[in-house]
Amino acid sequence: MGDIDRQELFYPDLQVRTGNYVFTEGISVEIYSDRNKPCDWGKIKFTAEYQPEITLAKLSDITVSLGYNGIMQDVFVGVLTNTYNGCGRDEMLFKDFMYKLEQTNISACFKNCTPQDIIREGLAAAGIDKIHLSDSTYPVKKIFPVYNKNVEDLLKQINAAWGIGNKSYFVKGGFYWGTTPEQGDILQFEYGSNIISLGKDMDMWELETISVPSMQHSQKISVEHPKITGEFETEKVIFRTNAAGFIRTTIYFKGE
Repeated sequence: MGDIDRQELFYPDLQVRTGNYVFTEGISVEIYSDRNKPCDWGKIKFTAEYQPEITLAKLSDITVSLGYNGIMQDVFVGVLTNTYNGCGRDEMLFKDFMYKLEQTNISACFKNCTPQDIIREGLAAAGIDKIHLSDSTYPVKKIFPVYNKNVEDLLKQINAAWGIGNKSYFVKGGFYWGTTPEQGDILQFEYGSNIISLGKDMDMWELETISVPSMQHSQKISVEHPKITGEFETEKVIFRTNAAGFIRTTIYFKGE
């Protein structure tokens, strides 16, 4: 697994930055990232000692970082979707920036436009500036009217109008439409090494491993295990603080 092999694996670091706060202790997190869902989301839970000191507003930016030996990587960038204690005592929910697209409505009449032209306008209205769009060429439409639609629904309208099925999602604060983030080395998971457990969950394999900050859905992984061996594309990733206080990564993939 590259650099992770040379790091101390038993004491992963966790940092949450939101509002004017930076939390490294007294918190636990769950983060869900699924290539077939419109947005990533998660939950942060605080120990009771924080009551009632924390003041955090809905739509405050939040960044969750994981790492080892103080070397951190952002695994989630988004906004809070409620206030402190808003979804349960000592808890807060968050979503990625797709939430901003849900909250931003547009009415406009685009002329001589491509899908990319419209998407850039919609993202600008929502305050999104990290944009990665498909470089495929699509026919120009002379007129494309939009009547009071949020940007998430606008993306669906664009796909329907051009007869395409491009997926759109955020990864670490960056928006992707019809394209995927570049992947470096393929992460390797091996029986007796860095696989904690491996089993079948409905139609997908569920692999639990240590905290792997670079892991994200749609990446390719290599698995060597008596139950299954090969190279697979990740469908879903969950980062979760377990009962012992350690961060674990659960990876879901399809395979025979």
